[in-house]
Amino acid sequence: MDPTEVFEWIPFARELGIEIAEAADGHARGHLSLEDWHSSNPQGMIAHGGVAYSLADTVGGAAAVSANGRITPTIDMRIDYLTPATGEELHAEADVVRNGNSVATVDVVVTDETDTHIAEARGVYKTGGGDDETPWTTGVDRSEAGLDGSERAE
Repeated sequence: MDPTEVFEWIPFARELGIEIAEAADGHARGHLSLEDWHSSNPQGMIAHGGVAYSLADTVGGAAAVSANGRITPTIDMRIDYLTPATGEELHAEADVVRNGNSVATVDVVVTDETDTHIAEARGVYKTGGGDDETPWTTGVDRSEAGLDGSERAE
């Protein structure tokens, strides 16, 4: 399973411009280019906090998926905003710090293109329990998405 491909299918992430650059073995990296419409300030670029949060959650989820080989919905996420994002890009790097039978805990750091720390987050993602259909898997061809343990169909 290639989590970078799975995350390309998420309409919200695509709309924001989030790209997952790497996701393997409980580690993920992603980024997005900031556009005027990401701003919370009509006078100039100050990225809305929801943009950094969405990037952190998406990249954190990619790290959890890469460690578990399955969809891992967010249970909880907390974020500390450290400084306003006023640059041209945001980057996020995430690492699974605990991967249990039912939840994974992931730490995420969000920076800008100058490596200034914008935010730090900790997410908790559901990793197990209840293998039935869920809202995240209903209608998803698990073999096509590479979520059944097989390689993604070409």
